[in-house]
Amino acid sequence: MENYQEQYNQELHQQEINSNLSTLKGYFWIVVTMLVLWLLTLTRIFIVDAGIFTMAVGLSMVMGIPVLYIYKKVDLSKHWVKYVLLTLICVISAIFAAFLSFHAVLIYVLPLLLAVQYREKQTLWITYAVNDVTMTISMVAGFYHGICDLNLLLGSNHTRDWYLEQWAAGTLQFGIEPDPVFVILFYGALPRAVILLMFTAILRYISISSHEDAQRIADLTYRKETDLGTHVYNKNKYEEMIETYYPEVRRLAAIFWDVNNLKYVNDKYGHAAGDVLIQTLSSVLYELSTDRRKVYRVGGDEFVMIIENPVETEIESMIATVKADLMEKDGQGDIPISSAVGWAEGYGVDICKIVNEADTKMYENKKRGKEGRE
Repeated sequence: MENYQEQYNQELHQQEINSNLSTLKGYFWIVVTMLVLWLLTLTRIFIVDAGIFTMAVGLSMVMGIPVLYIYKKVDLSKHWVKYVLLTLICVISAIFAAFLSFHAVLIYVLPLLLAVQYREKQTLWITYAVNDVTMTISMVAGFYHGICDLNLLLGSNHTRDWYLEQWAAGTLQFGIEPDPVFVILFYGALPRAVILLMFTAILRYISISSHEDAQRIADLTYRKETDLGTHVYNKNKYEEMIETYYPEVRRLAAIFWDVNNLKYVNDKYGHAAGDVLIQTLSSVLYELSTDRRKVYRVGGDEFVMIIENPVETEIESMIATVKADLMEKDGQGDIPISSAVGWAEGYGVDICKIVNEADTKMYENKKRGKEGRE
């Protein structure tokens, strides 16, 4: 049915928005963590140069300007939004690592963890590629202007310039590599890139497995709850909701429909024609269904719509709309189509009573229709 495809597209649209919102939350917590570490650095709990770390926090805050703009002004379902957000997070991770390298090596995994939630597999691999580039730049920049990895061994908080001065003065007891960029790229960036590649492959495998499991569960749930011939909910779902959900709803309305003259149509035109009548009624009802108005097939040609907290004239509107739609379809073919209808409303705790009353009224309506034709 058309509405089913629309709901599928809407779900994909909403998933993209939800994933981008999760990425925004991830960015928020990265910034919060950075600020906490910055405060701990200012109080001398961490052995890191406070001035350099302050510069890292400042640059990260600047990166937050486009993030805030996207959150406030941009449609989060846009295809490009995730790539911009993930790239900014890669940049922030690189800034963080450049100025706090020996504490923050694992921060490069964070963009991958955020990228794996997206449905498109290319998102994760693009993030990995951007991550490798920003990591390499970060390591080189960190060596020349940030915190050296030597600090981890020496327990100090000095920059590269301090080490060069000590080495030139002869007070540093080991030599400094004459071609540090090659060493950083070959012995630093490359091994980390390989490790991140393994992380990416593992995350992708986990993502695919989880997605396949979710699809199987969704398919089984759909088949368990849906009447496959009409795409509305089936009797199993109806009985489950009657028992566990609807009694908790404040007010409810139940509207029953039953196809008129189904036996006559089956006898004269065949059961295939009868199935067309059932599918026609179900399609009309399905188009009117929402999260608050659910439609169930509870018998061969019997359908019930249960409305949660119905608003004024909503019941009359549903009945009138269905009647008008069936009259329109009745004029389009050789097989007559109409339905009997009955409804009732009340409190959710009385759901069984409401349903029985609506069912009774529907049969009375059907009986009056037959008597009128005799």
